Amino acid sequence: MPDRLPSLILLVGFWIPPAVAGWVAAGSLQRSTKRGRGARTYAVLASFVLGYAAAWFFLNLSRMPPYIPGASTDPTFAPPRAVAGLAVVASALVLPGSALACALAFRRHGRMRRRPSTSRESAEPR
Repeated sequence: MPDRLPSLILLVGFWIPPAVAGWVAAGSLQRSTKRGRGARTYAVLASFVLGYAAAWFFLNLSRMPPYIPGASTDPTFAPPRAVAGLAVVASALVLPGSALACALAFRRHGRMRRRPSTSRESAEPR
């Protein structure tokens, strides 16, 4: 169990850092007064998501637990079958999921900042 909890956190929580990055980028973009920062912000976010997916792959490659199919008990060796499976997960789940989480957090923060806050009592007709 001790080695399964960090692996589970890395597998399930892969979307949290990109979502935080999207949220922070949206906040900094709205505070900026310079024109043309949008394209640069999108490029930075895209490269962050690509870099994060690669870092996730290599981090999990070095921490591959022995119960994963194709893994060995030697932590210094990762069999090709296990590496291929991890590459499929990183490219089919982590990369698109990270990009989606980043984009949704970016858009959500932007919408929350533009919309004026209203309470339920003032929105409901009497």
